[in-house]
Amino acid sequence: MARGPVRDGFEKALKNARRQKIIYARHEGTIAAARALADKIDQWDVIVQWAVEDKEALGLQRPVVPQNDNTSLPTFLKYMDALGLTVAADRAETKVATAAAKAKGKQSVSKLEVLQKEVGVAVAS
Repeated sequence: MARGPVRDGFEKALKNARRQKIIYARHEGTIAAARALADKIDQWDVIVQWAVEDKEALGLQRPVVPQNDNTSLPTFLKYMDALGLTVAADRAETKVATAAAKAKGKQSVSKLEVLQKEVGVAVAS
């Protein structure tokens, strides 16, 4: 089976993440789930295209599409975020690293303390 654009994009991101050493063996379950969802999303696009072609061929007003899948894309994006492969994950990592560098010059604090300070969270004692 040929891969679609979502799976291809995922594989490129995964290859780059492995090169940058942000993906490890412990991520394999999440990677497998993301691959399955990427394939499902790509296949859904084909099904929708067939429905559009049938609509035109049969002169229907609307395509006859099976029950809509409104969970695969958000779930796929959650897996991508868990793997650190989203723009949001990049921004969070950059923000923590920047804050940690600033804080390191002033005093020794943990990354958790820096993150808590950056997002305005105070831990109850």
